[in-house]
Amino acid sequence: MKYLKYLLIVGVIFISLSSNTSRTSRLSEGIYPGNLIPDIKNLEKESGIKVNLSDLRGRKVLVNFWAAYDANSHKNNVLFSNLIEKEGYAVQMLSISFDKNESVFERTLAMDKIDTEYQFLLKDNALEVFKKYRLESGFKNYLIDENGVIIAMNLSPKELDQVLNEI
Repeated sequence: MKYLKYLLIVGVIFISLSSNTSRTSRLSEGIYPGNLIPDIKNLEKESGIKVNLSDLRGRKVLVNFWAAYDANSHKNNVLFSNLIEKEGYAVQMLSISFDKNESVFERTLAMDKIDTEYQFLLKDNALEVFKKYRLESGFKNYLIDENGVIIAMNLSPKELDQVLNEI
């Protein structure tokens, strides 16, 4: 009987501790909806200004990976930019190109006639980002909320429009 009392006390303590940790646990970092998106650091403009993805916390962000040599991702980059601008959505587009040649990247942006403020060409950490986001099977995009949590991924421009109209 004496051991049963101690066993019950230990059981109650264990249950209360385990339920407490599940409520206070943080989101895990990952690349799927519901995860906290991994940070992308040191995106650099020609002017020398550096931006991290985490600098955009507090706003909804569309992170779009693309390259001029990939026709579908390039087309979507233009369509996403035009949609966000035309509809006036409260979303910041962060566009990240994997083009290997800087002049190709610059000429493509000039021909596309889109806002270049948040258009970046990855240089130093391109391979790291490519692997972290598992882009070997194709370029992706991520819609993230104000806290950096992934709301949706791999959206078409039409699907992005629908999602943004709902939130």
